[in-house]
Amino acid sequence: MHPMMNVAVKAARKAGRMILNASENMQNVKVETKSPNNYVTNVDVDVEKAIIDILQRAFPDQYYITEESGEFGNEDSDHTWIIDPIDGTNNFIHGIPHHCVSIAMQFRGKTELAVIYNPYLDQLFTATKGSGAQLNGQRIRVANRKDFSGCLFSGALKFSKKVFEHTYPEAVLDLHKEISGLRYSGSLALDMCYVAAGYLDAVWTSRDAKIWDTAGAALMIKEAGGMLCGLDGGVTFLEDGRLIGGNPRIVAKLTKFLTPHLVPAEKA
Repeated sequence: MHPMMNVAVKAARKAGRMILNASENMQNVKVETKSPNNYVTNVDVDVEKAIIDILQRAFPDQYYITEESGEFGNEDSDHTWIIDPIDGTNNFIHGIPHHCVSIAMQFRGKTELAVIYNPYLDQLFTATKGSGAQLNGQRIRVANRKDFSGCLFSGALKFSKKVFEHTYPEAVLDLHKEISGLRYSGSLALDMCYVAAGYLDAVWTSRDAKIWDTAGAALMIKEAGGMLCGLDGGVTFLEDGRLIGGNPRIVAKLTKFLTPHLVPAEKA
């Protein structure tokens, strides 16, 4: 195992234990509103501090990008850690056990390793660039379906007028007729891992996801044999947070399906 991976796994498991303990004592959870329908809890903050503490003790001279604490550390470092203590805070607040810890490490701007942990099911997803993706030590691969029939997707069910034309909702209804089902679970990183494991056939989002939501999970999909692109097929998905991920055939079909319903760039 990559030596940095050992530390990241240790941090993720520590975070997971804290989340499980907190979920059994929800009366002690304090919720604050960061922006409309965007929340943070004292558990997010405490879990992030615990992750940072473990990583910084091992790697004191590196750079950190975190959801709750912002960016800090050695800006000249080649290594950057990207941390989301709870991806799916809204689920956590409502007692829904579908969220995860996400930790990724980039070397000179390229994601080299990722650890994503669902403590409720003890699902530890790991990936190292060039060495594949694993779930609890077992190699995982994206599903191999060639067309929409039988596919289960995680998709953007919210209608954003800055991303999609008014034709999008009806198009999604039409898509339902071709596929097995469409979900919106509330944890993008975990859904992306489920794509990597072949549980879901594809995922797409239009919600301006942040780098801490996607950096680790994107590597997971790539190392599991999948691909990612922007909603229009472009390569800026990590920058603008709007992406499609899955096996190459399904991604190509989804891109073809979604593109006619996107707001043109000059109108966005």
